Amino acid sequence: MPGEDAWERRMREVSYLAQIWWVPFLLARKDRMSMAHGLEVRVPFADHRLLEYLYHVPWAMKFFDGKEKSLLRAAVADLLPDSVLQRRKSPYPSTQDARYERMLRARAGEILADPAAPSAGLLNVPALTELFRSPLESSGFGPRRRCAELVAGLDDWLRRYPVRLRLP
Repeated sequence: MPGEDAWERRMREVSYLAQIWWVPFLLARKDRMSMAHGLEVRVPFADHRLLEYLYHVPWAMKFFDGKEKSLLRAAVADLLPDSVLQRRKSPYPSTQDARYERMLRARAGEILADPAAPSAGLLNVPALTELFRSPLESSGFGPRRRCAELVAGLDDWLRRYPVRLRLP
């Protein structure tokens, strides 16, 4: 956009990539999950006219109070309780089941303990081992749990697609 600085341009690029990659994935998942259970689900802010309009709003206005979704929060401030307005954004989807945390911790531990794991040369094993000494966050929104998911995902991907890297 004319007059944008490099940071604003980058934020617009990230927003665009989220719209063409992440949002379609979430919408397809929502469709499959709702149809599998016979539910009709609406996505209230997916109207293309609203998305097109907001895409052109300057980033400073979208993030005016230092929080994500500033415009939306301001627009509904008189409609929602403060506990909803001020709550942190949470990623979707998130598994809250304690069994998932146990499985994830065990899987990450197996990967870190296996020097032949495909991801072994890419991971800082001592740092990750120390990080995983504390319980993973059960909510799914914390750094230890996300890190364990990334370790498991990377290792699984490298097992499925036998990419070999020459590391120094």
